[in-house]
Amino acid sequence: MTEARRRMLREGLTAGLLGYATVVALFALLNLAAGEWVLRTPFVLGSALLGSALDQPGAFGPILAYNGLHLLVSLALGTAAAALAARAEVDHDLGSGLVFIVLVMGGWVPLTFGAVTVEYLHVLAWPEVVAGCALGGMATLGYLALAHRTLVRALFREAAA
Repeated sequence: MTEARRRMLREGLTAGLLGYATVVALFALLNLAAGEWVLRTPFVLGSALLGSALDQPGAFGPILAYNGLHLLVSLALGTAAAALAARAEVDHDLGSGLVFIVLVMGGWVPLTFGAVTVEYLHVLAWPEVVAGCALGGMATLGYLALAHRTLVRALFREAAA
């Protein structure tokens, strides 16, 4: 594996992990603020994912199932975003659409899942889903912007010219 590919993979996994951790922290805080069990949201979402009964608080299977899926999707999205950022280093025309593409990828999947949790399961409210998507996306893009400062500066210079 080349050094460039290792760097892209490392950046992608880090970006995905940051997005994942941001969303996890948000929902843990929301659960605590509501006086609920800190793991209530992943428990309910995991129970729905597994088709399990929702009346078994303390069961960790649903929590592990949901968090496993959430982590895998976050890592995949982070890696795709890092691959786009690496490609944008070479092709600045692609860089101008990078933020849009990442937001679409990082927003569409969670918002689609969010629609199910809001409209069907009634687990979350839309403001919570939107906040989770926005914060997760900002964490991912923020990290990639720091990792690719030269690209960001170049894109701003090109946009201003």
